[in-house]
Amino acid sequence: MFCDAHFHLVQSYMAFPSDLKMPPFFQNQPVKACTCAHSIPEYRKQKQLLLQIANSPLHSADIKSAFGLHPQQPAIENAFFLEQLLEKNEICAVGEAGFDLFTNEFKINLENQKEAWQIQLELAQKFSRPLVIHCRKAMNFIFADSRQLKKLPAVLFHSFPENPDAAFSILNHGINAFFSFGKQILNGNKKAIACVKSLPLQNLLLETDAPFQTLKGEKFTSPDEIKKVYEHAFHLRFFQDSTQEFSIFCQKLCQNFESLFG
Repeated sequence: MFCDAHFHLVQSYMAFPSDLKMPPFFQNQPVKACTCAHSIPEYRKQKQLLLQIANSPLHSADIKSAFGLHPQQPAIENAFFLEQLLEKNEICAVGEAGFDLFTNEFKINLENQKEAWQIQLELAQKFSRPLVIHCRKAMNFIFADSRQLKKLPAVLFHSFPENPDAAFSILNHGINAFFSFGKQILNGNKKAIACVKSLPLQNLLLETDAPFQTLKGEKFTSPDEIKKVYEHAFHLRFFQDSTQEFSIFCQKLCQNFESLFG
């Protein structure tokens, strides 16, 4: 079984021809995954697609749902909707939450990002939910709230962009953190590759970030490519080709997924 720690169901569905009534991925294969939505219409479409998948004989995927105020365009007005979802126990995690200072366009929204971050951090703590973190060029803000992050049941750093030292520092702050990596390890990203090789296995997860995280020449990534990510990560870490060891590797990451999302 493969576990995709982070992808986007609605956008992945839209990447395929519009005449398809149901997502064509995750068919006839046991997969666990977590999908994030960042607007109310997206969440409602996500909920509809999840219901179709659950009722389809073609799908055996177990897909969990999350909702957050994404830092690139922090929609503070959706905070009440997020709290309602948590009260109704409709989502397993809060996020994506965090900071993105990668471009000047994102930097000018820093104050809104801070407000959205605090809202989500407090809600995750109030409802004892894991937090899915998106962070680029802003790790100092994450460390500034390490005491609050320690109080959460778990934290996922999706597509973690830093080196292993930063990851170990997060763990040394007492945060129950998981670090997830996708196709950047196929793209020669040195930091991601170093993390996959060296982080404790109990803190490692893999993802597709479908449909967004692509290789050169690709228009989009399918969630089905999680197997490709698993195979590459396994060879990076263990330098061998063993069906038995690969199966153990998959089982351990599945345990990590369940430990994170429940």
